[in-house]
Amino acid sequence: MVNKNNTGLSLIEIIVVTAVIAILAGLLFPAYTTARLHAKVARVHADLNQIALAIKMYRLDWAGLPPVRSSCMNNAQIDYYEVPRELTNYGYLSEKVTLDPFNYTTDSQNREGRKYKYIAINWGYSNNTKTEFGMWIPRDYPTSNQECVLYYRKGGGYCVFDGGKTYAADPPVLWAIWSVGPGGDPGWVASGNRMLPVPKKEWYPYNRKGVIVLLSDGRSSP
Repeated sequence: MVNKNNTGLSLIEIIVVTAVIAILAGLLFPAYTTARLHAKVARVHADLNQIALAIKMYRLDWAGLPPVRSSCMNNAQIDYYEVPRELTNYGYLSEKVTLDPFNYTTDSQNREGRKYKYIAINWGYSNNTKTEFGMWIPRDYPTSNQECVLYYRKGGGYCVFDGGKTYAADPPVLWAIWSVGPGGDPGWVASGNRMLPVPKKEWYPYNRKGVIVLLSDGRSSP
């Protein structure tokens, strides 16, 4: 005997409802993903501003910029151009502020573990050996349409290596801090080949795989 009061859904109705849910999910997911990306970018800008303030405070207290650290070793253990540990060791920053939400460790859960990056025309350590670091800066900075030239310290002043010639010149940028951006970490070699992070063509969102940067003169990526 058929129960005429049965209010359950038929197979066709279930299929229709499932299809509608799938369509709505497909429409909403890109918006959710975009909102999440924008939230991460906003967090990065806030973190970089805090790090910049810490660098300025360190410079006032110690009469110089914090050292740069670079390594071409296995980046699973040692990263390159990490935000100076002095900023956290001496209480200028909390450890959490230094962690880049776009730069993950190598574990399967993609947990944050890599720090934001820092470069300066300053002394530092390369593979634990004390050395001097320079910065690649576009010749026409801040327009940044021309090729990069190398600024570095020499004899108590600054020089630039430009087109095979070296001459005294004050750099327009003394230091930079950056996130690897939504494209992830390009690696030590690719970062050098791209002359990161000052050229605008390498900035997110101009470059979808670009970096999010804040420079010593206050200029930053959008």
